[in-house]
Amino acid sequence: MKSGRWKTLLLSALVVVCAHQPVLAQKEDITLLRQQMAEQRRLMEAMEKRLLELEGKEKARPTTGLEAGYTKGDGALRRGITAKDIYDGGFYVKTDDDSFSLRVNGFGQVRYTFFEPEKGKSNHNFDVALARIAFSGHVFDPNVTYFMQYEASTFGNSNRVSALDWWMKYNFSPDFALQAGRFILPYSRQFYTHPGNLLFSDLSAADYAFNLQRAIGTHAGGKIGPVSFDGALTNSIRALDAGGQQNIGDELAWLGRVEVDILEPYGYLESSPTPVSAPQLSIGAAGAFNPIDEASNFQNVLPGDRTTNATLDAGFRWDRFSLQAAGHFRHNNFKAAGRKSGEDWGYYAQAGFYLVPERWELSGRVSGVDFARSNNPTVRGDIMEYTAGLNYYLYGHNVKLQMDYSFIDTDTFSGGNRGDHLLRVQTQFLF
Repeated sequence: MKSGRWKTLLLSALVVVCAHQPVLAQKEDITLLRQQMAEQRRLMEAMEKRLLELEGKEKARPTTGLEAGYTKGDGALRRGITAKDIYDGGFYVKTDDDSFSLRVNGFGQVRYTFFEPEKGKSNHNFDVALARIAFSGHVFDPNVTYFMQYEASTFGNSNRVSALDWWMKYNFSPDFALQAGRFILPYSRQFYTHPGNLLFSDLSAADYAFNLQRAIGTHAGGKIGPVSFDGALTNSIRALDAGGQQNIGDELAWLGRVEVDILEPYGYLESSPTPVSAPQLSIGAAGAFNPIDEASNFQNVLPGDRTTNATLDAGFRWDRFSLQAAGHFRHNNFKAAGRKSGEDWGYYAQAGFYLVPERWELSGRVSGVDFARSNNPTVRGDIMEYTAGLNYYLYGHNVKLQMDYSFIDTDTFSGGNRGDHLLRVQTQFLF
């Protein structure tokens, strides 16, 4: 009897134990899952903490020196910028401590030209007259400035790009600086003026014949009160239609310029779309010596000629009226054996008046060139140029349309005369 009871109890215990085995297994699985979830939470908390540390370091990163130029900005802030944030006389960036800066400027002119000679076939033509992009600013120190400018043009039936200017300058003070590189020369008032700020679509005949445009060398300039002064020592100075950069002979070119502001400064701006309240008047004079290394049709010179040059100019502006004039002189010691030296003369006078302030401007100019004698065989003779123009300004000189007509009267060295007609329509952007 007892033996049967024990068998029954043992069997019942086995049944109970077997029935509880799945429950125990489920509890172990749940415990394991909870441990894994706790480990995942710990890892997530560690990753979040690390992310916050990195974000804090990014915000604390210094924004000075070169690093500022490579720091990734906030996209949301960039979408909210205004023109003043990126444009100030050009698109620009600079470091907070003002140790580095870069400004980008662009300039483009598209021109239609109709030329009708007295004899021969007329011509219609479109040109990208000038297309420029310029980079400027300072490096390491606001006093160490640089300028790099590239130019393309379809004049001469080409579209090649050239390094027009490339120089650096150290500013000892706001009124004195030294410069080295390839730069525009402070000689002719009209050429020293940016081509986007001219009264007409192009230079006068006299300026083409006498300007000293660009060269490689050194330059010093400054200002004392109303007097500005410049001096330069350079390689041989080429005319606009001459090539080459290096100095061939044993002589260097030099020049000097002085300008005096009699009233308010006239500056290098042939037309002011905004009426001027106070009268402006400046007078300038310049002199130069230039050993010629390349021939020029514009200036009637040949390699080996040695020229001494002088110019006197003035600019006056008041309200809607502007007046500018210049006289040019060149003494040429010709290279040709037995030929006496010659003296060339030239001049221009021009005026502009705004019929509608800031919009419509009427202009007129007369210019003359008198060469001493035939020197370069490609030069026809002396020139008289009469020009009338009409300008329309959309956004000042930044966006404008210019139209002008010229009658060109040429007295040839052979004793003949011819009268040619020239019509130009030009539009531009400048930023």
